[in-house]
Amino acid sequence: MFKIISVILLLLTSGCFPDDPAFSFAIFSDNTGDGADRPEFARMSDWIMNEGLKFVLGMGDHVKKGTPNKFIEFLRSNEWWKNNFYPTIADGDNEFFGKDQADWGAGKQLYDLTDIISRENVVFADNGVEYHAVINEKGINVHFISLHYPDQPADDSISFKESSKKYMTGILESIDKKANDIIIIGAHSRLGFWLDRLNQEQKKIVHEKADLVLSATTHVFHIFSEQGTDGPLVLNTGSITRPRLWCSPGFVSVEVYDNPLRIDVSYIDCSKEKPSKPLIFSRALKYIGGRISLN
Repeated sequence: MFKIISVILLLLTSGCFPDDPAFSFAIFSDNTGDGADRPEFARMSDWIMNEGLKFVLGMGDHVKKGTPNKFIEFLRSNEWWKNNFYPTIADGDNEFFGKDQADWGAGKQLYDLTDIISRENVVFADNGVEYHAVINEKGINVHFISLHYPDQPADDSISFKESSKKYMTGILESIDKKANDIIIIGAHSRLGFWLDRLNQEQKKIVHEKADLVLSATTHVFHIFSEQGTDGPLVLNTGSITRPRLWCSPGFVSVEVYDNPLRIDVSYIDCSKEKPSKPLIFSRALKYIGGRISLN
């Protein structure tokens, strides 16, 4: 709790956010089949197009059995999304394409709605579900390691396999991180957080290498750090159409700045007709390889 409060105090007491990003991208999750038929999703899509965002990371539960699944129609009809969407597979996706939510990896059929399998910048794990993408924009490499950790079955040793953790650490160890590398790791998770499922050695390499750690499933946006102002910024990405508790329907906007390399991370509230960036609490600045701050 003290670490979370420390980050919030930095947000309140530091200076303003920077201007003129080199480029931006979006992260969203838990649309459970909803597409542009929902106003919140349509506002997110409009923001992405109007602001010229370069790509979208998905954190799972993008389709759901028993719903109209307009998201499938959206992907099939939108060429930009087909070419620039990097989804993470979760339990809802497993249920839709497989036997049930615990049908580990069945959701990989979602990849067929994009061209991700044929992209030269994406290398899949042997299981065909997890992958490592390297997206280059303006000379900056954004690494996205997508892991499969559905919230079913309830046994973490099955849902978050040791092979997934070894895959992640193997990728992290293979990255010769330079000043122009941003490393993001995403796993849907079972309870909204997954770093506590790692052993000390695995967690150590994540803290040393990763800049942004993502989870979802709770439908509640949460932003914090395990190490105060050090280590990766940790996010639960909320839900674009089905928020819970105090959370608004929204998505994460990430603006990337150079000299020094840093990311301005904001949760964009899409309940409003004209979404806008938050000033505090739902926003943080992470210096790549350095501190979490606002300056």
